[in-house]
Amino acid sequence: MTPYVQFADSRKDPWVDFYDEPQYNLTDTTGKTTKQTVTVKNYPWESWYDTRTKADGSRWFEDGEDIQIEMDIDGPDGVPDVVNSGGTMTPTWFKPIRTDMSANQSFNAGLSATLSIPLNRKLVKQCHEAAAAQINMQNQLISNKRLDFELARLKNCGELKKAGIFFHPASPYHSVCADVVVTAAGGQIIPHEHQLPQPQWQQPTSSSQSSSEVTVLSSDGTGLPTLQIGTVSEESSQESD
Repeated sequence: MTPYVQFADSRKDPWVDFYDEPQYNLTDTTGKTTKQTVTVKNYPWESWYDTRTKADGSRWFEDGEDIQIEMDIDGPDGVPDVVNSGGTMTPTWFKPIRTDMSANQSFNAGLSATLSIPLNRKLVKQCHEAAAAQINMQNQLISNKRLDFELARLKNCGELKKAGIFFHPASPYHSVCADVVVTAAGGQIIPHEHQLPQPQWQQPTSSSQSSSEVTVLSSDGTGLPTLQIGTVSEESSQESD
């Protein structure tokens, strides 16, 4: 579910409520003459008065009858009469026209929710499993690359340290091989020495307070404590102290 708030404000600029539209005199009644056949009355006072007679002496058209004649009729030629008369096209008046401009404002607030139901859940599940398998494979490949890098670093640093080559402690690359330790290989003993004391044997002596035989092992100034083998009496123990 997602809440939303929307506000919109639209208007035109510059704002004009009305504008004046010029109006012109476009009257066009003359300028072109055309021949037309018209029906007129045959009257003596008209210019088309027909007094012709037939062979028998009767008239073709009596007074007041309809006759058809051809006349030149003046009609429009597509040019306003004011221009044909030598004038100019100037507005005769101005008509106010509404622009129909409007300012629109809207405010919407609500909550939208989408409910999606897969039609085939098996395919969706397989898609998720395929995505997880792909991610696991990529992570494993990265881990393999990391392992190869660490093994190569361990091998190279170890060989260089065995050869006596290493970074100076003040070098910024000293940490590259800082955690690599070189020791003897398994089953091999590094040549070394041990300082062993040399024992000196003394003849046993008799004592009135003890009938036991005592053997004393001296360290001969090696700093090791004196080892006595046998039964020691109190007197001999005090003497040894």
